[in-house]
Amino acid sequence: YAAAPRQYGRDAARWLRDLFDHYGTREVVRPYGRFTRWNLFDLPWEDEVGQRDALIGQETQQAEVYRAPSNFALLGAVNRLVLLHGPNGSAKSTFAASVMRAMEDYSHTDEGALYQFNWVFPRGRGTDNAKIGFGGLTGKDEGPAPGDTYAHLDEREIDAKVLCELRDHPLLLLPREVRQKLLQDTFEGDAGESEAAPQFLWRGGLSHKSQQVFEALFTAYRGDLRRVYAHVQVERWYVSRRYRTGAVTLGPQMAVDAKERQVTASRSLSALPPSLQNTALFEPFGELVDAAGGLLEYSDLLKRTLEAWKYLL
Repeated sequence: YAAAPRQYGRDAARWLRDLFDHYGTREVVRPYGRFTRWNLFDLPWEDEVGQRDALIGQETQQAEVYRAPSNFALLGAVNRLVLLHGPNGSAKSTFAASVMRAMEDYSHTDEGALYQFNWVFPRGRGTDNAKIGFGGLTGKDEGPAPGDTYAHLDEREIDAKVLCELRDHPLLLLPREVRQKLLQDTFEGDAGESEAAPQFLWRGGLSHKSQQVFEALFTAYRGDLRRVYAHVQVERWYVSRRYRTGAVTLGPQMAVDAKERQVTASRSLSALPPSLQNTALFEPFGELVDAAGGLLEYSDLLKRTLEAWKYLL
């Protein structure tokens, strides 16, 4: 992160703006004028068959949509929706689909890497097996020693893994004062850069379930953050329309687009520390959760009743 803070400290709006810039632009001449066209809408990473779904024309609309995440980036937060309106067949769905397909491709590049984290709890928490990749653990009931990590354990060595469905940014694990000092040093340290750190990193915090796990471990380890971080496993994630990860299309409906349910008492969860077994953990689910950190398309938005609009943001 310290080597490239603006790349690894982006919110979704800045990531989307950088996606447009990644594929670049070119000048095109139409019978009605000369325009700048964003190359991503030509689907250059696709084969000849895939490129048949490319967006034709609409250069003016491309510029308008590009301006939206650019403004969000300057503001530091996403506080509006982008509305594409027009008659049937005016390429609104094709426009959104092209952006989502570009997101999938961009997330597999080094420049578009995205990261989240899980909480891992190993089998036989106090084992000092040298093959695990770290040593010097304390007694079985005392958890990891400061500086150890369970992040690289083989899956067979893990008894329980608590996922973060909202894909919290790993920097949110830092205490707010430490995080703000880090953001201030890294973002403001870049000469000539006018953008401040994203608001979700500057003022935000962990999602509810992750915060519960964090507080339980923080209490169990008597305030030793290094031992809490031993349970953090940072991993890369990729945008996928097929698996509804960071790119979701939502049709007209009346119901709320996100719900939560209590995590069931499975065998893996029975392996959690006692401090977590006595905590009611809830996992959110739904289209809003699936799209977290990415792009959510409200298809046929104006067919929704006005009463449903209060949930849009």
